[in-house]
Order: sequence, then structure tokens, then C-alpha cells
Amino acid sequence: MGYIEDNLMDDETVVLNCRLHPIVLFPPAMSTSFLAGSLWFYSQAFLADNVLVFFAIAILLAYSFYRLLDRVILFLTSEFAITTKRVLGKTGFITRKSLDIVLAKVEAIRLTQSISGRLLDFGNIEVTGTGGTEEILTYIPAPLEFRKAIQEQLSLAEQDGPAEKTLHD
Repeated sequence: MGYIEDNLMDDETVVLNCRLHPIVLFPPAMSTSFLAGSLWFYSQAFLADNVLVFFAIAILLAYSFYRLLDRVILFLTSEFAITTKRVLGKTGFITRKSLDIVLAKVEAIRLTQSISGRLLDFGNIEVTGTGGTEEILTYIPAPLEFRKAIQEQLSLAEQDGPAEKTLHD
């Protein structure tokens, strides 16, 4: 079971569940590939001439591989969901950041997409709660669908209205 399923309240069901968009892996994967290719090329052509450049590229490659591994772990350990009562999210493995906003406390939802986000269908969702608290969910796949699911749940909550409680002596 994942974080979302483990943290559901009674009578709460998941409406939409997603992970990060795979685009988070692209920049470190590209730099790692470029540096690996550069290291191979340099080792084949110029290793005898300048060992210092070879080691500099090797160090950059090691750092780039570390960044790629960091992004892979982030990608695999991030979860986001909209339930009938809350917006939930969790990123990280060892260091964890979690998000939990009750739908009744959501004041505004903002969607931001770059040109590449529009083309590849990912974006950032900013959820503003009462009191001005802002949570930004980055690299959300199908952000229009995510925002729509939040709005639908808010609409359903408004239609139901607050539950009347009566006291009996």
C-alpha cells in the first residue's frame, strides 16, 4: 500500500491518483548522457594529452549521475491524490514532504503550464487554502484533469452543505 491509501480517513475515497510526470527525469538524464559521451570520446581521442580534463569530465559525470539518481528516487516515491475530502501529496523517501489540505479550506486553485508543459501535458498546480497558505504541486501530469477533479469535489461539497447536527437530551 502507498502513502495515500495508508492515510485515508473513514468514508473517504480516492477520486484521482497520480505521480510526477516523467519529464522530471529528462534534464539529468540528458546531462548524464552528454557527459558520458564526452568522457568516452575524450578518452578515445585525447587521454594521453591531458589527463586533468578527463578527470574533470569524470567528476562532472559522477555528479550528474547523482542528480539523475536523486530524480529517479523522487519520481518513484512521489504520490498525489484528490479524495472526497482532501488534496493529498507526498514526495521523498528518506526526507519526506507531505501535503494535506481539507477541501473545505481550499480558496483558490491556480494552474501554470509552460510551452513544453502544454506540449507534453504537465504543469504546476498551486492550491491556496484559508489563511493564505499556498502549496505548489510541481510536474503534475494532466494538470487540467487534476484541477477539474478538485473543482468537482469542491462543487459536490458545496451542494451537500454543512451537515446539520441535532442534540437530543
